[in-house]
Amino acid sequence: MIRLTRRSLAAGLLAAPFVRPAMAQRAITLRIAHALPQAHTYQLWAEQFRDALRASVGERIDVRVFPNAQLGRETEYLEGMKLGTIDGAILGRHGQVDPRLDVLNMPMIYRDDAHLDAVLRGGGAVQVRIDGMMFEKGYKCLGWGELGFRHVTTRAEPVRRVADMRGLDIRVPNVEPWLFAFRQWGANPTPLDFSELYAALQQGVVKAQENPPELIFSAKFFEVQKFLNLTSHANIPCQFLLGRVFWDRLPRELHAPVEAAATKARDAQVKAAREANAKTIADLEKAGMTIVRDVDRASFEPGANATFSRYEERLGADLIRAVREARA
Repeated sequence: MIRLTRRSLAAGLLAAPFVRPAMAQRAITLRIAHALPQAHTYQLWAEQFRDALRASVGERIDVRVFPNAQLGRETEYLEGMKLGTIDGAILGRHGQVDPRLDVLNMPMIYRDDAHLDAVLRGGGAVQVRIDGMMFEKGYKCLGWGELGFRHVTTRAEPVRRVADMRGLDIRVPNVEPWLFAFRQWGANPTPLDFSELYAALQQGVVKAQENPPELIFSAKFFEVQKFLNLTSHANIPCQFLLGRVFWDRLPRELHAPVEAAATKARDAQVKAAREANAKTIADLEKAGMTIVRDVDRASFEPGANATFSRYEERLGADLIRAVREARA
């Protein structure tokens, strides 16, 4: 029989390795991918989330950010999050997650920034619904970000009302509701690949295009377009998603800190995007573009209403109505 004296017990405790409770918990790695450069607000979004989360939970979650498509393309992110090979991503593929979410891309569905916030960031019935659609498909939505309202640029004549769109050869994305809407407005939409757009504008193959200000500036469209017409005809949101595989595996006590950090980071991204687009409009004016601010958006409404009616079976008439009628 072994008898432990007080002295031998103390010696044994000193010899044993000392393990702090916090160190005993292994850090959870959270890998976030996005396809854009580090200078883009996607990177700001991810870094703000990382820093806010670290401030609240310390080293319990190790957030690692992979910009510049290091982990593949956006479509691959969706697959990777379902498989668990990627934990989270910032991207703009909601319509690919659920076709009904293309309602968020519809032309003229948002009145202004406040309306957009009420739909995507107010925590109201519409946001709960669209977040639930994401969750059903295998993704936890941590926030809806912004790239900015899209505007029409033209080469020869300004666009102040829908009648000015008649016969306009304009490049738009190859999105069926958009093609329909621009035809309703009297334009001749052409879905050219973006990589071909500058040359097409330069050569007069198309006379106009539409995009957010930052993209108009970075692509140097001001060199081949004269007018920036502030039509604000669409605002395609982006989103910060976690795979549901990761979310369900994450300890429940960490859910609230993750959501709080994500909300703080989302607000920083939206603020930065709006400030950048406002600054870019001023930069485009300095670069020689004429800014047409007095656009009669109401004149575009009949064509937009026809588009909503045309696609209500696919998107859901009730969902279209809920988005259009959302209030802060």
